[in-house]
Amino acid sequence: MRVDALLRVIVTNRDFSLINAVKTIFPDATNLLCLFHIDKNVKAKCKTLVAQKNAWDYVMEAWGSLVDCPCESSFDEYLKNLEMACSL
Repeated sequence: MRVDALLRVIVTNRDFSLINAVKTIFPDATNLLCLFHIDKNVKAKCKTLVAQKNAWDYVMEAWGSLVDCPCESSFDEYLKNLEMACSL
């Protein structure tokens, strides 16, 4: 590794101070959000919208499938499954 090499990808949570610091210090780096934190936020926000336990399990299964989608061509199908699960 070169001494003058800078990071190209940085994974953070949604801390805006940290994101702004990354933009300042590493302006050419791509900032990705941490999947753990995204999943945690989805669960917190969606839990109040889904009343039934079996529906919640179905929504979380559909969310997990969408996140782990194997290829771009399958994304729309997984998204429709999640939308159907959320409408239960």
